[in-house]
Amino acid sequence: MPRPCATTSAASSARMPELLRSAEPADLPRIAALARWVWLDSYAAQGVSNSFAAYVERAFAPDRLNGPMWVIEEGEFLLAWAQLDPQAEQGVELTRLYVAPRCQGRGLGARLLRHVREHDPRRPLWLSAWEGNDGALRFYRREGASLLGETWFELDGQRHRNEVLGWEALQP
Repeated sequence: MPRPCATTSAASSARMPELLRSAEPADLPRIAALARWVWLDSYAAQGVSNSFAAYVERAFAPDRLNGPMWVIEEGEFLLAWAQLDPQAEQGVELTRLYVAPRCQGRGLGARLLRHVREHDPRRPLWLSAWEGNDGALRFYRREGASLLGETWFELDGQRHRNEVLGWEALQP
């Protein structure tokens, strides 16, 4: 089976170009699969509990994936995905920016983030990220995000602190 995000020099020279485009309805099954993979890789360090399994099944059901979305793919392989909630009360919420674990470090997340920020450049962009997701927090800070506050994510009666990070509008 091909490994599109392999890091060997032979693999990188044979890569197809990465395509960033708006997501389409036909992408939803792949987006759901990628979302479940990345979420579990980030949060299920001790394994997959019943509450985690139920959450990813519900949260990433294809019929619940809506709003403006973009994907980065390489041939038939979905590598990264971003989703916005333009109805957020303050600015635009980046609800998800997920990069396949084997593909992290290739600049895909930064590319998607730049694209998302340009989608509605007159409004600030914000997101929330779990305080234990060090890689995501480092990435967003490296991309210029400022700490705006905190919020809480509740799953199965347990509260998890999230940092709220954001960027000012690109245009006044």
